[in-house]
Amino acid sequence: MIPLTRMIHMTVQATYQTRISLPRLVSMLLGWLVFLTTTNLTIVRTGLAQAVEAPSSSEFEIVNPHFSLLTSGQSFGSVDRCNYSACSPATQPQVAKGRCQPCIEAIDCADNCGSHQTWHDMHPYNFQPLGHGEYQGPVRLPATIDYRVRAGDRIQFVFARSREVPADSYVLLIGDELQITSMIDKDLKVGDILQGKGIAIQPDGYLHLPNIGRIRAAGLTISQLRRNLEIAYKEFIKEPAIDILPIKTNSSVEDILESIDARQGISGGRTLTTTIHPDGTVRLIKIGAICVQGLTLDEIKREVNLRYRQLVPGIYVEPILDQEAPHFVFVYGQVAKPDRYQLQGPTSVTAALAMAGSINVRGNAREVVIFRRAEDWRMLATRVDLRGMHLGKVPTPADEIWLRDNDLIIVPLTP
Repeated sequence: MIPLTRMIHMTVQATYQTRISLPRLVSMLLGWLVFLTTTNLTIVRTGLAQAVEAPSSSEFEIVNPHFSLLTSGQSFGSVDRCNYSACSPATQPQVAKGRCQPCIEAIDCADNCGSHQTWHDMHPYNFQPLGHGEYQGPVRLPATIDYRVRAGDRIQFVFARSREVPADSYVLLIGDELQITSMIDKDLKVGDILQGKGIAIQPDGYLHLPNIGRIRAAGLTISQLRRNLEIAYKEFIKEPAIDILPIKTNSSVEDILESIDARQGISGGRTLTTTIHPDGTVRLIKIGAICVQGLTLDEIKREVNLRYRQLVPGIYVEPILDQEAPHFVFVYGQVAKPDRYQLQGPTSVTAALAMAGSINVRGNAREVVIFRRAEDWRMLATRVDLRGMHLGKVPTPADEIWLRDNDLIIVPLTP
């Protein structure tokens, strides 16, 4: 760290050499004082935090910000899991800086409440807080708070058995196997739990039993079926005392899991990977088409599990975003390589022009046109002036905006 007296001497010497005005000199000195004060306070706070607030190894807790809203009971909607903002950024990486750190002047667009600034507004600034680790960059704010899927996204649905205890009694399904006996008449016995074989509910939802023949079973609970059987068998046995033991249940769950069983395949596990259709839907086994356009993964998880719970209890589905649909911008006009370019992350106008080989000598950087489609596909358009930025004369250009998927950039001829 350069001593304050040495810094003042360097500033005054530079004033005589470059003939800086007195107000500018005072502004520079005040800037250095603020910079030194802020830096020293930061160092002191950091040291105190490390000395006083550092917890022992036994006090650490594992915190997962991506909690399950399905089990937490919270309402769905706009969910900020990380709770990061400009005033509450993520914890930044720490680096071991070298001894010779340059004193750099810079401009922050947040200065002067975001108003127009020039290069004369530069002041001492910690331009490289990560030192030689700047190539990694800081932990920036996420590009979106809650990702909402759209047509073209690829989602992987992972199916598993649910161990959750249902709120209602189990309802018998087609394919379930039962043992039916009478505690009074030992001759009345259908199915054998010891051999693991029972009488199966037929595809029409009925059981076929001795004496009484065909009786409805699917859609009933075991107690309801027992009551119906006792009524039917009273014609043959005075006190039937029917007993029902389930041998095989949730057969529909087995059908679903077997239909997507990929444990012997390349992907492995019971997964179903599908792409969201242009109409915003996906198709899942048993429940058919379901609209997921504009939903978060947690909302999809809740909707899918609620639908399966109504049809086949005992199954659990977890959606995972396997791949985003590609995002593109189109650059046209007076550029070296007009074409369609894929957006790999947040991209500004100049970044897209750089991908297109920059504006050629006949292009008009003062009137770059951007056409955009809104959420209802209506046309939006704006015109930006990038010449001052490209010539290095404007340090905080207001026209350097972020691009959106399917934006069209047109660089016209210079008039």
